[in-house]
Amino acid sequence: MFSWIGDLEVFDPILSGTETRVLESLGCSILSVNEQGRRQALKPTLFFMPHCEAELYDNLLQANWRSDMLNRIILFGNSFETYEQYGSVFKNSNVVNLRKHILAVRRFTKEFGIKTVSDDYFQAFHDLSWHFFSIEPEMQLNIV
Repeated sequence: MFSWIGDLEVFDPILSGTETRVLESLGCSILSVNEQGRRQALKPTLFFMPHCEAELYDNLLQANWRSDMLNRIILFGNSFETYEQYGSVFKNSNVVNLRKHILAVRRFTKEFGIKTVSDDYFQAFHDLSWHFFSIEPEMQLNIV
């Protein structure tokens, strides 16, 4: 029972017909258009994006690149800290450009990594984190 949460919208490009029907029976709305991660957070929104490409996270951040919108987001996905570490290795490459919003928002991000306690869960949860954003309302966001 998810009715207390509000709207549940799901998109995954590889959902099968059976998975779609199960999700719909649970009250989820299946999005038919691939927004490439560019969903705006018009209200408080949890984005469940485990093991996505960096470009999808960057697109999500770009689509919400205002303090009021970012402050509405909770994101469960790949570690931004890890992307920052990779960015320092590849400073002058396209890798950094594909992660520019991720790198720019890091100083406003509280990140809590998921600890894998057993090899049974490593593949599912390695390098995943909860991300919470806290940006002053009057702050102008810039890309570094």
